[in-house]
Amino acid sequence: MNHRTISREQALKLIENSSKRSHAILVSKIMRIIAKRLGKNEDEWELVGLLHDLDYGTVRNDMSRHGIVAAESLKGKLSKSALYAIKAHDHRAGFKSKSILDKSLIAVDALVAFIEDSRIKKIPMDIKILKSRINNESLPKPWLKELILTCEDLCVSLEEFFKLGLGQSELVSN
Repeated sequence: MNHRTISREQALKLIENSSKRSHAILVSKIMRIIAKRLGKNEDEWELVGLLHDLDYGTVRNDMSRHGIVAAESLKGKLSKSALYAIKAHDHRAGFKSKSILDKSLIAVDALVAFIEDSRIKKIPMDIKILKSRINNESLPKPWLKELILTCEDLCVSLEEFFKLGLGQSELVSN
């Protein structure tokens, strides 16, 4: 391992003025829980969640670079697998998910985007309603359903995944 992991506090400092701050914090909380369930490095997975959108403000006009710019700026501060997960979390960058870390970040990021969209549209944060919304294709972006359903690859049912996301979203303040 030729990397020096940054601390959670340092990661929070990096995203403190980001428009994606609340999103990143929620993703990181869920990533930590998934890591624990899978027996993976909880601190690393939490950092990946915190930093996955670090470059959003810089690349939002060219999303083919999203994740790549973030990973480049974090080189030497996170493991190669963590950097790859950040690069692979958005399909527009052209990196395929390979590991359970990659797949987890993609699924959790999609879940959080879905919860955020539901809040914006003032849809009740109820598991039955959210499941119905997924099944009726009432999604802001059609690919979200596919990404959210990859939660089953993580040995988490859709209902459990929603509970996890909703439970953590209540803890995150804007």
